[in-house]
Amino acid sequence: MEIKIEKPFRLYLDVVETDEHVPSMRMQIAIDVQQFGHSLEYRGSVWFDCSVWDTFVAGLNSADDGEAQLVDMGGHFTLRLGAVSGKPSISWEMRKAGVTGAVATAAFRSPIDEDTLAHVKNQFVRFDRWW
Repeated sequence: MEIKIEKPFRLYLDVVETDEHVPSMRMQIAIDVQQFGHSLEYRGSVWFDCSVWDTFVAGLNSADDGEAQLVDMGGHFTLRLGAVSGKPSISWEMRKAGVTGAVATAAFRSPIDEDTLAHVKNQFVRFDRWW
């Protein structure tokens, strides 16, 4: 079970583990951003609560008017779809703090066209849910 988005950045989500006691799934995340002559890569895995996933997917239908956001159970990874100045937008952010006080943060936001928005929505709506 995977999701692949190619623009405005590459996003790959793949289920690697599930928990039926607390309906949730651990997903491997790979993000590649090529922008402004620079390259940014993120690789990691996070747990998503299945009910939060469902709320995000349901919110995609109103992303034009508001914002749909998918946040992992630890609050470290966020994917947002919404509108900025009336135009569709997609963004992601990763933020994690260590016990020593070190903080790692990466983020990217970009406007998208209607075709890209439709593709992103379709990827999540067609995602094969096991719960």
